[in-house]
Amino acid sequence: MDFFDPSGEPLVTPKELVKAIPHHWMDEEDLYVDPCVLIAVVSHDLRALNKMLRGEPVDPWKKYRELYRGYLGKGSVMLARSPVGAPNAVALAEELAAFGMKKALFLGYCGSLKEEVKAGDIIVPTEAIREEGTSFHYMPPGVLSEPHYKIQTIIVDVLRRNKVPFHQGRIWTTDALYRETRGKVRRYQEEGVLGVEMELSALFAFGMTQEIQVGGILVVSDELCEGSWHPLFTSPYLIEGVERTRRLALEILNEML
Repeated sequence: MDFFDPSGEPLVTPKELVKAIPHHWMDEEDLYVDPCVLIAVVSHDLRALNKMLRGEPVDPWKKYRELYRGYLGKGSVMLARSPVGAPNAVALAEELAAFGMKKALFLGYCGSLKEEVKAGDIIVPTEAIREEGTSFHYMPPGVLSEPHYKIQTIIVDVLRRNKVPFHQGRIWTTDALYRETRGKVRRYQEEGVLGVEMELSALFAFGMTQEIQVGGILVVSDELCEGSWHPLFTSPYLIEGVERTRRLALEILNEML
């Protein structure tokens, strides 16, 4: 079945939905979102970055989304937490875009498929393999899901300027957490895919079709490269990598403003 409808006219729009929720009786301008947004899937990242940016909760969104406004030298940025998974991430992105978002940096995590890609390492995706359902409502099958080149260029420039090593290449996005099988892992390894995660192919498709600049940076949190799963969530290498990536994210956001 082809899920893509080229007419692109939804009956339920994100702006109408957010405004229709009972506790959102305030004026539309109260829901304003700054053009530049960082989206994170882990609350610890969101709150740590908010503290670094001397941010504050955006009260009109408080009971619906976890959203903060932080301050950088050139202005302000929004920080938003996305639930895990492609449908949830794109629903959030749709709502933020409806109220002002123009650029988004996604900070997420992935499992490594390559022996040389270790816990705490950074991956800068060049393409996301579409093995989730959401992107097929935005683009026909066969269209590559890619990040916005301007944001990925900023990410790479910041990493190189800070002499931080990173991996750059294709990733695999799935919405079936418990169907990352040995066969699939082996096939994607042979194709040179670096890692697996659950949001980016859909977010990139959203950005490509809705004229929103979406980029992403991933931290490796676990490894699947040896035919079994190795969770490394408490590894000192991961903790160090996450702290480094948070600092870099601020520099990337500043360049995006």
